[in-house]
Amino acid sequence: MRIENQILRSLKTGPKTFWELINHQDSHIIEFLNTIKKLMDEGVIEYKDKKFRLIKDVPVSPKKDTVCSLCGCGVEIKGFFKDIYQEFLEVTKDRPLPTSKFDQGFIRPIDTIKRVAFMYERGDIENMDIFILGDDDLLSIAIALTGLAKSVTVVEIDERINSFIEEFCRKRNIKNIYVKQYNVIEELPEEAKRRFDVFVTDPVETYTGLFLFIARCIESLKGKGSAGYMGFTHLEASLKKWWLFQKFIIESNMVITDILRDFTYYPERENQWKHFYETYEVMKKFDLPIPEVDWYRSSFVRFEAIDTPKVQEVKKPKDLKELYFDEESWATPEPREDR
Repeated sequence: MRIENQILRSLKTGPKTFWELINHQDSHIIEFLNTIKKLMDEGVIEYKDKKFRLIKDVPVSPKKDTVCSLCGCGVEIKGFFKDIYQEFLEVTKDRPLPTSKFDQGFIRPIDTIKRVAFMYERGDIENMDIFILGDDDLLSIAIALTGLAKSVTVVEIDERINSFIEEFCRKRNIKNIYVKQYNVIEELPEEAKRRFDVFVTDPVETYTGLFLFIARCIESLKGKGSAGYMGFTHLEASLKKWWLFQKFIIESNMVITDILRDFTYYPERENQWKHFYETYEVMKKFDLPIPEVDWYRSSFVRFEAIDTPKVQEVKKPKDLKELYFDEESWATPEPREDR
């Protein structure tokens, strides 16, 4: 479905040669050819005068331009997504602030839109059922503003964030975003299992939290070809932890397709979390001032199921403290009453 959509949205902008069209999708050449033949057999496209063209209307929007005009491989916020960005800024200006109770912090709004644009470029937004585990970045709202996803389901522990998303949906009369309060320590609700094309999460980066978050998300996927996205740092996740994570992904019948290093930053001013710093382990180890620049950042990682995803058993923490802390959690606030 994903590769098919990539081909069709490209042809909606006009006829393409084989060599033009192959650049607008990202499957193996064999899968690409098989998909082309299938669409021709179904009478959706034709090959005439050495170009492919649509001969039947399809419920896919014309391809939107997201490719960086400088490097040709990254994403650039322009046109359609620039308008989404401006609207997202307005809609989220009164968003809930982070609380140390849940180890929160949101990424820059422009980075939220960059994530949406990259997911769109990879064919993982339009007509997709999307699962989001934890949404302090309000990614669900950004996706909703595009009007492209089939559905978005958010499971989130913080009632404030859930209420904010639900209120947004009420004001906009959006019917395809579903919100449920959920603690990752609990079993995934039955209605969320094996239902989704794509998941997105920013997992807790402890050994316990990392694998628990990803296991829950993998359990939500439909099957072969489903995709997952996660934010993952090099600041609180050592290379050994990355190595163990990659083993976990491979053993789950998935393969990493993309790693966008330092793709997203967490803004100091907007998060208003100065009072968190006194509890950080790094501040206890060295006499440091409060940061004057945005320094906490994460990579954006994409992986895809090569077969039916294998749901692995993982250790469940006894409480949130065990979930949030291990020997590498040097920039994680201790739970306390926020001021």
